[in-house]
Amino acid sequence: MNKITVVTPTYNRAKELNYLYKSLLNQSVEYFDWLIIDDGSVDNTKEVIQDFIKDKKLNITYLKKENGGKHTALNIAIRVVNTELFFIVDSDDLLTHDAIETILSDWNNHCNKNICGIGYLRGDKKGNVIGDKYPLDNIIDNFIHLRYNKSISGDKAEVWVTKSLKKYCFPEFDGEHFISESVLWIKVSRNKDMLFRNKIIYITEYLAGGLSDTGRALRFKCPNGMIYGSLETMSKDFSFKIRYKQALLYIVYSKFGRRTIQQIIKCPYPFLVIMAFLPGMLLYKYWKKEYNL
Repeated sequence: MNKITVVTPTYNRAKELNYLYKSLLNQSVEYFDWLIIDDGSVDNTKEVIQDFIKDKKLNITYLKKENGGKHTALNIAIRVVNTELFFIVDSDDLLTHDAIETILSDWNNHCNKNICGIGYLRGDKKGNVIGDKYPLDNIIDNFIHLRYNKSISGDKAEVWVTKSLKKYCFPEFDGEHFISESVLWIKVSRNKDMLFRNKIIYITEYLAGGLSDTGRALRFKCPNGMIYGSLETMSKDFSFKIRYKQALLYIVYSKFGRRTIQQIIKCPYPFLVIMAFLPGMLLYKYWKKEYNL
């Protein structure tokens, strides 16, 4: 049985999937599964993946669901994956030639240390690191402490221990197709550490129309998920600077979610919210005008 599943949620990315497929075929080892969760694509994604399966070169599982957002696709993946490791690779991204081999080697060397995952670097096609490197290579630290409180910027490539993920799931709100993935990573890593490697294993290209491109406007349309995320990040695990910023955003998202002042203040962190209330309201009014909402 393979130890790792590459999980790819996808929506209308038939063309880009070909590049990812070639990247997976080019791996230095073959000891992995590939699970593709189709989030209701209306292009020829299904036909493209069926061709991959017919090639019989990779162990591929394809599941299609109604469109509900990436997080709902990941919830299905968390339920069905049974390998030790869970690695999300988006349909418009690629892996380096030795990505899977590196992960398996690191896991074999550290699986007895009660970690919840391994964090690697992402790079662009020119080999430049996206965001910051970790302070040191091959260190074990807490995800919240390192990524948030130490302000390590940029998207990273996290590989998660599947049994740790299965204790949680992404919350799903009616009519909302987005929630930050960090809400789950925070829960998973709150009481467990991770291994961090200063090695690029994941190549990212931000495409027009992707989640990274649509950004803030999409968040305003999904206020309940964003409120949930802000509350998670207002806990005392985080530095005061982060907690205050999230209090501002909590107020903004609450206003976009049409919550009353009483509802906004009635939360686990009322004093923090009261402290941030006036600037939060000003920020809401600014963004409401800026995005014509």
